[in-house]
Amino acid sequence: MSRLIPFLLITWLGSANPALGEENKGEGRWNLTPFGGQMTDNVWEESIVPGKTELVDSHLIGLALGRDFASRGAVDFGWEGQIVAHFGAQDHWEFNLPVYSRYHFPAHWRGLKSATFGLGLSYATKIPQVEIDRDGESTRLLFYWMGEIEFRLPVETMTMVFRLHHRSDGYGVFETDSGSNALVLGLRRNF
Repeated sequence: MSRLIPFLLITWLGSANPALGEENKGEGRWNLTPFGGQMTDNVWEESIVPGKTELVDSHLIGLALGRDFASRGAVDFGWEGQIVAHFGAQDHWEFNLPVYSRYHFPAHWRGLKSATFGLGLSYATKIPQVEIDRDGESTRLLFYWMGEIEFRLPVETMTMVFRLHHRSDGYGVFETDSGSNALVLGLRRNF
C-alpha cells in the first residue's frame, strides 16, 4: 500500500481544480476516490484499534464514484459506486453500492473535514478466500458498510480518506455467517 500512496497523490494533485471550494458542498456534487488497503483478520471493532489489528496477506485497490443527492445543515446524503480489485490471498473483483450520510465538521477544525457512514450491498465475483479462512464459508452477495474519516489537504478540491471497508451478513440477514474487513486509504477529488 505504501507504493500506491505517492502514485495517487501525484495523479490527483495534478488534476485538481482550485476553482471549486467549500461553497460547493452539498446537493449535486460529485466525488471520485481512488483507494488502496489491506485486509484484516479481525472483527470490525478490533480492526480499528491500534495494537489489536491483525493484517493478512490480502490487498485491494479500488475506485469509488459518489454523488450527493441531498443536504440538511452539516449533513450530506449520497450514493457511491465502487469497483474493487483484490490480490494476494484472494483474487477477485468486488462491486459495492452504498448510500451514505456525511457529517461535515466546522471549518475551524483545520485537519478534519467529515465523518461518513455508508450502507449497501456488496457482490464479489468469487467467494472471498479471506472470508472462508476466517469463518469457514461465505457467499458472493453480502451487505457492505463503511465508516470513514476525511482529512483536509492544502488543495481545496482534494482530501484524504481513511476508511473501514466491511462486508458482512448483517447479523443474520444473510444465511451465511461471514464477513471481512479492510483498512483503506484514499484521495478524494470533489467536482
